[in-house]
Amino acid sequence: MVTYTKDELITSTEVTRNFSIILNNLKKKKIEKAAILRNNKMEAVILPILDYEKLVNDAELAEHIEIFNIIKQRESTIKDNPVTFKDVLKEYGISEKKGAPHH
Repeated sequence: MVTYTKDELITSTEVTRNFSIILNNLKKKKIEKAAILRNNKMEAVILPILDYEKLVNDAELAEHIEIFNIIKQRESTIKDNPVTFKDVLKEYGISEKKGAPHH
């Protein structure tokens, strides 16, 4: 779970009044992030752009790793039970000639 310091919890009213100061505090690393509170509930987080881009890149990398692992798992399954291109075409009702459906 992500934790926040007292300085990182900012009401939406404070954000409206002090947006420039908050951005400067993020830029100068006085705070790591700013959690925006509205009606005493966290609604959003402001991050420095480099931190946001790193999060997005890390999420994309994790997704690629997951896809890679799924492919590797399926490759090992296919080795034991091979599926041919013709099998796939037949399963989806596709003819080898110009992709026309079988009738």
